[in-house]
Amino acid sequence: MAERVPGPRADLHLHSTASDGLVPPDALAVLVQAAKIRVAALTDHDTTHGFAAFAPAARALGIQPIPGAEIAALHDGEEVHLLAYFAVPPEGPFAELLAALSRGRGTRAEEMLRRLAAMGIALPDAQEILAHPQVGRPHVARALVRLGLARDTSDAFDRFLVPGKPAYVERLRPQAKDAIARAHADGGIVSLAHPGHYRTGHLSGLRKDGLDAVEVNHPSAARPERQALLRAARQLGLITTGGSDFHGAPGARPGRAALPPAQTERFLERIFGHRAGD
Repeated sequence: MAERVPGPRADLHLHSTASDGLVPPDALAVLVQAAKIRVAALTDHDTTHGFAAFAPAARALGIQPIPGAEIAALHDGEEVHLLAYFAVPPEGPFAELLAALSRGRGTRAEEMLRRLAAMGIALPDAQEILAHPQVGRPHVARALVRLGLARDTSDAFDRFLVPGKPAYVERLRPQAKDAIARAHADGGIVSLAHPGHYRTGHLSGLRKDGLDAVEVNHPSAARPERQALLRAARQLGLITTGGSDFHGAPGARPGRAALPPAQTERFLERIFGHRAGD
């Protein structure tokens, strides 16, 4: 098991070029250090592959790296995002799920590009897009921007890549209960990401399905929402997570909405099974 470096604050929601982020994993560690974050989880979408580059770079800078992944799952008919965290990268049932989700991403991207081509939009870098192991809608959106067919990625999504638009394709999504069970089988814990993004409340139902934590701190959550989530976490016996949801957009930085020291310590205790300094 990796040696822990106790730290005052944590950013437990970070993305790199291993999925849809804009910063390579090793360079991301430098930005994390600049933000004075000492515990950092790389939570790329549907993969932990970036951790192999992120972990040594982070440790060299005095940062405790945590392997993780963000996945989209279904709960009560609605898509929810789950953040799974581990002491070491998973190799069992959850890893198998990530592999299946990655294969589904490739199939989905091929269909999105086919639909765009049918509209007369042939992306010149289509093969480069499909070569990305974690290809997703942001990669297609950026290509549309480069081609001058959208002002920015948000415009590309709104015009082509959201439900009801011509190039949108549904993605493979497991049931949340199954995803949580798989993470537990690989020794992990699972948090509900940015709970304010969903139409309905999911915490109590997901708690019954084995949910361990809730992302209380997120850039999109105002102070009253964070306070309400803290109360709900106490009532349900959930620990708390938080982080910047950093993807590398201009002006964004790791460390925003970081988890404070006491909550960071409880998180580390759950992941590693003992307190810092023991």
